[in-house]
Amino acid sequence: MKKIQPFYYIIGLAAVFMLAGIYLFIMQSMPAPETTGVTVEPHDPDQGGALYDFWFSSAEIYDLSVDHNMTGILFSTDENKISLLDQERRLRWDRSFSTAPKQAKISSCGNFVVAGTEGGLIYFSSTDREHSWENEGLPVNLVALAPNANWIAAARTDEDEGKNYIEFFSRYGEKKWSLESGPVKNLYLSSEYLEQANILFTMMQDEKPVFTAVNLDGEELWAYEGKHLAAVSRHGSRVAAVEGDSLTVYDSQGQALWENELPFEPKTVIFNPQNYNRLLVYGNQEGADENLYYYDLTDDLLWQKRVADGSLFSFTADGQYLVCSSWRHYREDYTQMKILDRQGLEVNSWEVAMRVEKLVKSGHPHLVVVGGEDGYIDLIDLEPLLAETENDMIVVPIYNPVSTEQRTEEKKVTLFFIDENSNLVPVTRSVNAAEDPIQAALEELIRGPARGSALYRTIPEKDVTINVDFSKEEGRLRLDLSPELAELSGAAQSRTALDSLLLTVSAFSEVEEIILTVGEEPLEIFGEELAFEQPLSPYRWDKPIYIPVMSGNRYYLKVREATLENDEEADLQHLVEQALLACRSLPFVPSNLDLIELRISREQIQINLSDSFKQIFPDQAGEQEILQSKLVLDVLFMTVFENSRVQRVEILVDGEEWLPPANYPSLSRFRHRPYFINPEQ
Repeated sequence: MKKIQPFYYIIGLAAVFMLAGIYLFIMQSMPAPETTGVTVEPHDPDQGGALYDFWFSSAEIYDLSVDHNMTGILFSTDENKISLLDQERRLRWDRSFSTAPKQAKISSCGNFVVAGTEGGLIYFSSTDREHSWENEGLPVNLVALAPNANWIAAARTDEDEGKNYIEFFSRYGEKKWSLESGPVKNLYLSSEYLEQANILFTMMQDEKPVFTAVNLDGEELWAYEGKHLAAVSRHGSRVAAVEGDSLTVYDSQGQALWENELPFEPKTVIFNPQNYNRLLVYGNQEGADENLYYYDLTDDLLWQKRVADGSLFSFTADGQYLVCSSWRHYREDYTQMKILDRQGLEVNSWEVAMRVEKLVKSGHPHLVVVGGEDGYIDLIDLEPLLAETENDMIVVPIYNPVSTEQRTEEKKVTLFFIDENSNLVPVTRSVNAAEDPIQAALEELIRGPARGSALYRTIPEKDVTINVDFSKEEGRLRLDLSPELAELSGAAQSRTALDSLLLTVSAFSEVEEIILTVGEEPLEIFGEELAFEQPLSPYRWDKPIYIPVMSGNRYYLKVREATLENDEEADLQHLVEQALLACRSLPFVPSNLDLIELRISREQIQINLSDSFKQIFPDQAGEQEILQSKLVLDVLFMTVFENSRVQRVEILVDGEEWLPPANYPSLSRFRHRPYFINPEQ
């Protein structure tokens, strides 16, 4: 008998594996009914296999989406499948459809996903797959998911009738309404804050774009013909639209705030995630001319430079750095990656051996997700790349925690300046105890913020005067303003100056009414057509919420009134939930941090938070981590103390007491007065 040579075994074995692979590929490619898609269970980690790649196929990625904390990576491919990976790129599950899922989004909170197919299926599911629903209808072109997944919007097309629709759903699959539109080119759900929550989109009418906004009831708020929606800021307070080479920025009410003509037609517009008054604009520009511009809506152009054509961009979560990628820079399928700082200077560059076609940001401090043309997905850790830069280029956010300390020879006053996002931020400053505190506070307000504070003046001129006449018995405060202060130009500047003035004097509890005069004659109009009736009442919050804001490399506490929806009651739990919602916008706060319950007794209040709260307290406690934890604790403690009369507040984790690692602040606090917000040091 003829002996079989060893290499025949190898050939035979290879043939078996090839046939098995072809069989698996065919089985995966076979269409399944839209309503009975196949779900793949998560892999057992003990079975090995870690990274998720495509075998025997070169899949095109249609859509790529990540949650705020990078706990989930969702993508859809031309294999008619959506897949959910964890941060290590291990497959959690996937689901197949009979037609292409061109759209797939994961919510910012990381708990829900939505997909829309060419066959007309909208598929919604929690990431743990405990809750899901489907809606069949016309082919789906676009889907949008609110950050907290409370609302879902979808754009659909009836090709036979030549009609287009936008549909709006609740988290539970209830279709709230359907609105006929023109062909929709992009679609956004702008915010999870109800006061700014709108549905924004560009639709075509008579072959022209129309930038449109509707509210959550489907009622049109505004429409700008000829303009194309280009970008929406993180919480929907700023919106950018393009018309040719003209770029306009609007507020959440559709009012134009800023407009600029560019030397090119913008292709990419991105708001800084922490400073929505700053935005990046990129366009194709012939030759060696600059094609990347960085704007501040108050100071205009900050810098400009040339980058490779076809580049993709993403800010880091803290808004301090910009990641830029371009595979068209090389002949081979390599991509050049760069990190630029706030001045547009290159701080590092490297190459990746893939053609990066998608670059996705998240709230993770130093991870960026990239997707390649062959279906390959990778995570880039920016931390070691930034560590290679000079030490003085590393920005550590600074925060001055709430203080109760005061020396006998000084008096603390509260001043209101504006941050990079035009928020009025309270700052505590020391003045001589022998001075009239109201007069001293107003003089300090005129002097402006401290150097290095990353705050800005609210009164533009230093040479103005404000004379104080206070009747303690009546609580009446008369402020005699110099004429140039009362005649400020610009409605926004006038409103900011007046608000900061009133808030500063309202911090004195003995003030009950305020009268503004010029030459001792009562004012009727302040600045540019800002009319009011006198006397003015001091502003004091009824249900104050303490929220964190970031300006430059500094964090601050800001106070605002609680927002209510319809007949919603502003009980303490609702107020703490709103404070937590604001905290979740910070890059170091988990987006799934939730309030489980408040335990209220006469002696104390216990704030019971979900287990993700522990992520704010990493074991290696550096200066940055400690300051960040103090900021979140100040938000929670101050919100509870200012809306209750208890003397002690304690934070629990999953119903149990928990002790953070060494050097972190305590999770319990007693009420102390007076206390000082954002004290200058």
